[in-house]
Amino acid sequence: MRGYKLAIAAILLFADIAAAAGPAPTLTDAERSAVSLAAQRGAMLYSYDQVAWHGTDDMLAKVERATFRSAGWIVDGPADAPELVFFDGDAAHPHAVYVANFQNGKLTSSRVMGTGEQVEVSPLRKRMIDALKTARNAFVAQKVSLCSKERPNTVVLPPETPDGPILVYLLTPQPDLNTVSFGGNYRVEIAPDGTAGKVHAFTKSCIMSPINGAKGKSAMLFITHLLDSTPTEIHVFESLVARLPVAVATASNDYLWAVDGARIRPIEVLKKKPG
Repeated sequence: MRGYKLAIAAILLFADIAAAAGPAPTLTDAERSAVSLAAQRGAMLYSYDQVAWHGTDDMLAKVERATFRSAGWIVDGPADAPELVFFDGDAAHPHAVYVANFQNGKLTSSRVMGTGEQVEVSPLRKRMIDALKTARNAFVAQKVSLCSKERPNTVVLPPETPDGPILVYLLTPQPDLNTVSFGGNYRVEIAPDGTAGKVHAFTKSCIMSPINGAKGKSAMLFITHLLDSTPTEIHVFESLVARLPVAVATASNDYLWAVDGARIRPIEVLKKKPG
């Protein structure tokens, strides 16, 4: 009941802001496209990150750590029905050593491959594994800064088209369950030919936001965003992690945006443009 009341309070607060500001801003085609892409990517990031977390717990409960060998993991499939694959260290022909399936956030099946069982990954998954390795090298070369001493998380998003690029994210993990990190998160695009593009940072510094305030769980989070004209997939991701809406003020177009999970909408023009 308390969580329901907090959610209602957040919705009412957004409504008050929107009512005070008048009609919502009219978005350009480019802004609409950027918002749609951020919502899609943010939802996938959250789904894949959760799958990796819970799948790892399941895997560790089923294997003998002293003998189990894995070079990493990838996740693919739709956000509501993803599949997690841990793979071995065979660079030329990687094989699955653990596979888990999820449906709507819940583990539905999993298995550890038996001794001598050779389950070579698909060509697409091989591309994703290679992209992960390339991205890690790009992050190291860029000397990216994380916002936690904990080991960073990685998420690989499969290409949107067969010949499209693969996106790899390096994410600062939550330092604790009461905090989300808007800073220390990066994205790099791996082209179909396997080359890495420029590493994109989502913030210029470490920005940590507490989920719970002095009087309990916050009604919403707030952040000023300087590097993009619209909210990004990281705002969507952290909203889903915190289970709170996020108010995002973008400096480049002077909008205040409401990010509530994968729903993004502008609710106020902070400063009118001349003319």
